[in-house]
Amino acid sequence: MKPKINLYQLFILMVLLPYGTAILFYLGADTKQDAWIAMLLYSLGGIILQLIYTTLYYKYPQDTLVTYLPKIYGKILGNILSVIYLSYFAYIGARNIRDFLEITKITQLSMTPMIYIGILFIVVVIFSVNKGLKTIAGTAQLFFILIIFVPLLIWVLLLLMGNVMDSSNLRPILQDGIVSVIKKGWPLISFPYGETILFTMIYPFVSNGKKIRKVAILSIVFEGIILSLSTMLLIVVLGVPQATKALCPLFDVVQRIDLKDFLTRLDVLFVLLLMIGGFFKVTLFMYVAVIGTIQITNIKDFKFKKIKLKNIEIVSCFIGIIMLFSSLIMAKNYLHHLDIGLDFVIKYIHLPLQIVVPILTLFTCLIKESIQNKNQNPT
Repeated sequence: MKPKINLYQLFILMVLLPYGTAILFYLGADTKQDAWIAMLLYSLGGIILQLIYTTLYYKYPQDTLVTYLPKIYGKILGNILSVIYLSYFAYIGARNIRDFLEITKITQLSMTPMIYIGILFIVVVIFSVNKGLKTIAGTAQLFFILIIFVPLLIWVLLLLMGNVMDSSNLRPILQDGIVSVIKKGWPLISFPYGETILFTMIYPFVSNGKKIRKVAILSIVFEGIILSLSTMLLIVVLGVPQATKALCPLFDVVQRIDLKDFLTRLDVLFVLLLMIGGFFKVTLFMYVAVIGTIQITNIKDFKFKKIKLKNIEIVSCFIGIIMLFSSLIMAKNYLHHLDIGLDFVIKYIHLPLQIVVPILTLFTCLIKESIQNKNQNPT
């Protein structure tokens, strides 16, 4: 029997997935002081993507992405696409591990080799994946309030300081018009909103599937609002030039909190967001890569004398090792890593797999249905 999560848990996971890393960076930098507007505008694009993803789900409610692709495209092409998507999930998970390791090293553990931090992190993630989706969702439910509360606390503390925030950094608003914001902010549809394609692997495990679309759209709206506020925070505190140049602008913001020696050095707030957000994001990407691999390969549990290993334990260890190793070798340094992620990955990996293939898949599905209906009801 499939493990089931409820709609509220789905909402939480859909918010935490992009939020986990998006809040750390100044996204939509090309739109300058209008980045917060771009974040809101492209939440509409995120809603359109959810309409596409959920339409495919409703046509194949018992299938995940990697099991309905062969039904639509045929076994050969469908399985090739399924393997590509599983590789994609593992690769993006590895990229998020690298984000976590680099930022942890820069902000907290500068003298500790990344491999040691990475091993500890991946062991916790593998353990969580082995516990299953219900446990992951239940744990996310516990931490959700905290990860939403911390940014609000940062806002309040900065407002209490009074002299840190400069609203003039937000002006002029829409200086070059809204069309310019749309043209320059297009990568936002892929990151953060397009990452929710991951949930095409989770929708079949949700109870009350008829309401999935409503929950998905609500999560995107909520995500757009909180990310827009977070982007606005970076602008009013740091200004566009510094926010653009900073490796981790949110960390720079937190370091400015100083309430007359009463509250200082609140780096712990940043660390909380980094660890909780990073953990859930990597765990979800690994989980869908593991479950998808089991689904298309039919790997069985391993038993030898007194040794018993579940298929999920075998696959999660294998994929976890690959993800950790890949995260360590994928870039020369953090700047190189960011350059690849914010340019090449968005244009040549996210865009095709998050947008182009799902649209083509939906069209193919509709065409096949139309042909079948004509054959069944010839005029």
